[in-house]
Amino acid sequence: MKKIRWGLALAGMFVSSHVQAISLDDIQIWTGSGTNRAALVIEWNSPLIFNQTSVAAPVANKTLVWGYRFNGPAAGTQMFNAIVAADPRLYAVEHIDPMFGTGVDAIGFNLDGSGIAGITDGTVTDHSNAFTNGVLMDASLNVDGAQSLNQGDLFWSGHYGPYWQLWNELGDNGGFPSSPNRGTNEYWNGDTYAQGQWSSAYYGLDYLPLTNGSWIGFSVSADGYPTNNADPNYETELSVFNNDEQAPPSPDGNYVAYVCNTNDFAVQIINTTNIEAVSPYNNPAAVLGLPTLQFLDPYAGGVTNRVSIIDDPYNVAPDGSDVLTEITAGGEITVMLGRKVYDEPNNPYGIDLIVYGNSFFWSLSGISGFVSDGTDLNAATFKSSAIAGHSATVSVSQDGVNWYTYTNTPVLFPDEGYRWDDTNDSWTAEEMNPTKPINPYLYTNNFAGETVAGALDQFVGAAGGTGYSLHASGFPWIQYVRIQPAPGTYTVIDAIAAVNPAVVGDALSIAPDNIAAGITNLAFQEPDNADENLISVNFGFVSGVARVSTVSLHEFSAFGPVAGNVSSAYQITLKSAANDSAVAFQADVGLRAGDSYTGNGSDLRVYQWCGTNWVSQPFTFNAANGEAVVAGATNSAAYVISQIVPPRLSIQTATNGVAFQFAPVPNCVETLERSTNLVTWTPVCSLTARDAPSETLQDTNAPAGPAFYRLELNVP
Repeated sequence: MKKIRWGLALAGMFVSSHVQAISLDDIQIWTGSGTNRAALVIEWNSPLIFNQTSVAAPVANKTLVWGYRFNGPAAGTQMFNAIVAADPRLYAVEHIDPMFGTGVDAIGFNLDGSGIAGITDGTVTDHSNAFTNGVLMDASLNVDGAQSLNQGDLFWSGHYGPYWQLWNELGDNGGFPSSPNRGTNEYWNGDTYAQGQWSSAYYGLDYLPLTNGSWIGFSVSADGYPTNNADPNYETELSVFNNDEQAPPSPDGNYVAYVCNTNDFAVQIINTTNIEAVSPYNNPAAVLGLPTLQFLDPYAGGVTNRVSIIDDPYNVAPDGSDVLTEITAGGEITVMLGRKVYDEPNNPYGIDLIVYGNSFFWSLSGISGFVSDGTDLNAATFKSSAIAGHSATVSVSQDGVNWYTYTNTPVLFPDEGYRWDDTNDSWTAEEMNPTKPINPYLYTNNFAGETVAGALDQFVGAAGGTGYSLHASGFPWIQYVRIQPAPGTYTVIDAIAAVNPAVVGDALSIAPDNIAAGITNLAFQEPDNADENLISVNFGFVSGVARVSTVSLHEFSAFGPVAGNVSSAYQITLKSAANDSAVAFQADVGLRAGDSYTGNGSDLRVYQWCGTNWVSQPFTFNAANGEAVVAGATNSAAYVISQIVPPRLSIQTATNGVAFQFAPVPNCVETLERSTNLVTWTPVCSLTARDAPSETLQDTNAPAGPAFYRLELNVP
């Protein structure tokens, strides 16, 4: 099979708009208090050389960011430890160096939200109870051989092997309202110890003073310390160590990292007919597993290229393995997936299955020569939405005998392997999610005039491909998929994937076209329990294509005190998918009250943060699914569901009068009142309750005769 290439002349000047680096105002998770703000950026990335280590590569490449508020003198250690203590998903292993102070050996992040799982080196194991405020110090732990007990965590550990390199903003004087830009150079400058606006920190965390607008970054070094000069790889390791360090990229903040589960893809070939006879497209097994991420491009001198929507997979993988299967006219291929695929209306856009081929957008300006990894996606611009690719007829079955066949798809939609960093004009190592469908409006969207980077922003972390809903089939689930070309032609298949639900922490997009087509509801589920919807956003109107981002809130230092006992809390943010500008919308927001809540909603309050205070919102409650629904939301906001449990008074004798002890409702004014006739009540004293197990109010002027007491609760 031949691949057609176009050499395109450089177009004239044009303006390219794309997403800017994440700013302090965009950060959703904060801790600390004060008027100054600083930020922590952590990138889990694989080292280039795994020397002096047996630590497994991170399950995904992902960059996350947290914010820290403070007044007065503060240092990097203070911020790092405060953030680790505040976010129960984040944990670290530290040591104290006599010269450089606090050092960080391991950082983990629990992707499914179930808390610290613990760390082991195979001999020494530290469970969560060994951590203090998320930090472990254990000199007996071999950090160059450590693993997280929860294998799904983002995790890296190293001291002599590839280690956590520390960065700070260039100049170390703060004043950066947005994340430092690491520039267009692939690696740091070893002479100046800088990369773009990042600087490799010369001293440790203890010696990094914070000022307003300070940024501290962590990324995994290219390799560990080379110690054996007799090792044949010594010079290579030394070269990498000296020159190939990478500062963290601009945090995306839009979607959760993808962690591979091979059962989400085709795992077995059941039947084939009329498969292409010529290598490398004659291997049916090439459709098994994940979509292709990289391939060898013989037209560009055999270099390795990333798969993108303008550079489709073909030829072979970098290791020489086959990546595509061609089905010739009249042929077919039938596969079994590694798990049942269910008709799930809460899947993104109702899509349950994705098929990947080797299509690509070909009508471009702003580039010259062959498309490659060196092509600037911020400059490459679509002249039209023309796609070069192949049609496919997809059928699904429960048993491999009874089939439902979809209408032939004229051209499978292009796919994308990795995230492009708009701000740094460069690729990241962060894989797009092949089990997350793109918004169906993209299938008919007119991309003419848009940059490739701007189009990819609208993928919101999805890997492309063409999605199919099982609802039309009538099957509650399927496990077999058959692919055929349209009559008289051939098709090319890369992979077949089952869709996973979107989880809280992820993001999806919504467009006016979706609402017109009846796709109005976006659901975000519990990371470790896909049967539980935590957030649903049912749109009635949206003014443009919007990215809907979600995050679960664990602490409220960025807000005001919350009345009552917090049952659940979330932040929902809508911005333009193309440029982060505001969009107008109207939606009903559904929020699950929490795993432990079993009431009927009468003791709940829903609060929305309005910039200066929490405002109680009217809501309806569905006891069947534990969901509180706020109708007609029109603003991005943080929401809290709080349970108000009326306190019960426990009378105690006091030296002067009587005292009453009770379990308070936090942040509510609670007033002790007295009556002698149960008709007229007199306020005795009051307090604004703390988040404490008990409070006491005392009547120091109790009457000599009988008296009645009650506690009035003022709930905002």
